[in-house]
Amino acid sequence: MAAVASAALTLALPAGAPSPADTGALPSAPPGSARPAGSAHAPPVALTVPGHVGTLPVDPVAASRDGALEVPASPSRVGWWALGARPGDPRGTLLLAGHIDSAAEGAGPFEALHALPLGARAHVAAADGTRHTYRIVARRTYRADDLPQDLFNAAGRPRLALVTCAGAFDPEAGAYAENLVLYGVPG
Repeated sequence: MAAVASAALTLALPAGAPSPADTGALPSAPPGSARPAGSAHAPPVALTVPGHVGTLPVDPVAASRDGALEVPASPSRVGWWALGARPGDPRGTLLLAGHIDSAAEGAGPFEALHALPLGARAHVAAADGTRHTYRIVARRTYRADDLPQDLFNAAGRPRLALVTCAGAFDPEAGAYAENLVLYGVPG
């Protein structure tokens, strides 16, 4: 199963702290395949969640051989699954993932996602200068080794998925037990 990689992380949440409660209705996205080649839309270059997360640069990323998404090591950068949807695509999941913290930098901006209210707006800037707005409509917590496969597809209605670490940190494994996923829809 795909999981967000968790290298060199430090504890940001107290051990045993509850994960954010699941809430909201998930936007539909049936299982599908990678984004068809030749999308007319530009790739994402920045993410902002006004009042919660300042402007963060976005880097294209891929999945490793074991299925883990190779997220930028710095919590001040966001990884975009480059085989997924782009901002403005008429279907598919725009998947953006970032670390909650790191040993070198401490807590990162994605820590704020744990308290992000439903209804908040996330703005994704594209390389062509356009800005795309998504309204956060649902929050789910998944085991780190069990992210839903429908996050990795180009089918279904367009949606945004913001992914970060959650749950208890295992210092021996250097990883968190869970991932928080916030789902957004255009608008």
